[in-house]
Amino acid sequence: MPRAAAPPVRPGPPAGIVDAWRVPLRSPELPAATFRAVLSLDERARAARMKVGAEEWALARGALRHILAHYLGERPRQLRFERGAVGKPRLAGGRGPQFNLSSRGDLALVAVACDREVGVDIEREDDIAEIQRLSSEFLSPLEAAAVESADPTQRKAAFFAAWTRHEARRKLHGIALEDEPATLPPDQLVVVRAVAVQAGYAAAIAAEGSTWTVRAREVTEAL
Repeated sequence: MPRAAAPPVRPGPPAGIVDAWRVPLRSPELPAATFRAVLSLDERARAARMKVGAEEWALARGALRHILAHYLGERPRQLRFERGAVGKPRLAGGRGPQFNLSSRGDLALVAVACDREVGVDIEREDDIAEIQRLSSEFLSPLEAAAVESADPTQRKAAFFAAWTRHEARRKLHGIALEDEPATLPPDQLVVVRAVAVQAGYAAAIAAEGSTWTVRAREVTEAL
């Protein structure tokens, strides 16, 4: 079977690198007003409709614009977005790097690559009483068994590590939690790697292929 064509190389990090941009949404050192100022009218309207998490969503979205503009050499407010066939956000016209955004609580994480699709998930390791149910209902049998067999003192960490891997895979393909997992061609490989972001959080990045590494970055570099 012939191999699928490689994704086009677009502006972004060097080939084989996935940049992981950490965005502390409540840091007094970050210019929140600067993030809000670059939002489009549609983004402002969406934030206004949100009953929970509107401020965090707006700041994360503004940070995403600054990060992508950093690669493209354009003004953050000029960027336009669209959704692909399965609803995954991308830059309009298919230009620019591949990216994915995840935020939880006071922290967001943006994954960016020039030569492969990416997915990212970040979760706050809060106390959770339904680890067994969530594991058995949503995780693969192998991952659920690993969580169940973990030492009780490490079970919560094991769950969130598995959960972020699970969600990063899904977000790479643009599918929701309740959707069936994507069926990959036999020659398509997706690798998921954990990302250390901050105490109390778990995060993971999924990307096509295996010949890639994660480069940690801070959003201040894009300002």
